[in-house]
Amino acid sequence: MTARLLAVVLLLLGTTCAQIRLESSDVVRRVRVKLAFSDHAPCDASTRVVLTGAMGFAVAEGSVNGECTAEFFDVPAGRYQVTVRGSDATNADDGSIEVHSVITQDVEVRAKRTSGSNATNWASAASFVSVRDLAMPAKAAKDFDKANGLIAKQDWKKATEHLQKGLEVYPKYAAGYNNLGAVYSQQGRDAEAREAFKQALALDEHLAPAYVNLARLSFLEKDYATAESLLTKALGMEPAANADELFLLGYAQLTDHHLDQAIETSREAHARFKQHAFLHLVAANAYEQENKIPESMAELQSYLSEDPEGPQAEKVKRSLAIFQSRTASETSFGSH
Repeated sequence: MTARLLAVVLLLLGTTCAQIRLESSDVVRRVRVKLAFSDHAPCDASTRVVLTGAMGFAVAEGSVNGECTAEFFDVPAGRYQVTVRGSDATNADDGSIEVHSVITQDVEVRAKRTSGSNATNWASAASFVSVRDLAMPAKAAKDFDKANGLIAKQDWKKATEHLQKGLEVYPKYAAGYNNLGAVYSQQGRDAEAREAFKQALALDEHLAPAYVNLARLSFLEKDYATAESLLTKALGMEPAANADELFLLGYAQLTDHHLDQAIETSREAHARFKQHAFLHLVAANAYEQENKIPESMAELQSYLSEDPEGPQAEKVKRSLAIFQSRTASETSFGSH
């Protein structure tokens, strides 16, 4: 029987957990996000750029300068989603970026002009639930606004205090419980986070980000069957998932031995988010478990072609070498 790519699978899990919670000590001193418009026209000064972290809430937000670039400082290394908002601008793609452990990093995100772009467009596109309830008391609104600013600064303790105060005044705010759960999770208070997400869903059973956040907690607990179920439900409500959510679903399907589904999810996600090379490792492992070695090798080679210096490049090369050696041995044996 062909050797399993266990090292690759275990490393996939490590990467998943890293995306769930920002605990990296690696901080990038400055990140410059440049918006690239197809018409090369200058940016409107009102255009804003939002960095959304893996837990689904805004880590930082800033305005663009005359060169259509927004600058962020002391950003933890990891994967982010960039959302563009403005009077005439919005995203032209999913906005996924990866921030590496360097002093300064420049990234470019595609944007497009739209006469209908406004605050509601970017809010619905981002996982962080920030839509204001018109019936909300002013006191509660003030606390939720303060919490948002503290979340951007990663001041989890004070953000928690303001979210709790806001919910005391206005306990019917499902989005507030979702954000409180995300902040709890950042502090390692996972039991409280789970209860907050459940409360969010009790108030609004169609709040897809709360299902995604519960799924991420299930990943931390290695309860992949529950994670798969929650992610499937969330994606059924909001089909326009980001690359990380599809990656998590594919990994859950792989772990649950739903191999064909894992391959299909990987294929669908990669067709939409071509820069997410890790998706090839999900498909490679699923193919290998189905004993479809040529297909598995093709996925590993695709990973290397897309991310030759990626964190798994050396392990993937070793796995390919094992496959190639076994294939050569089997061919040689068959010829005698």
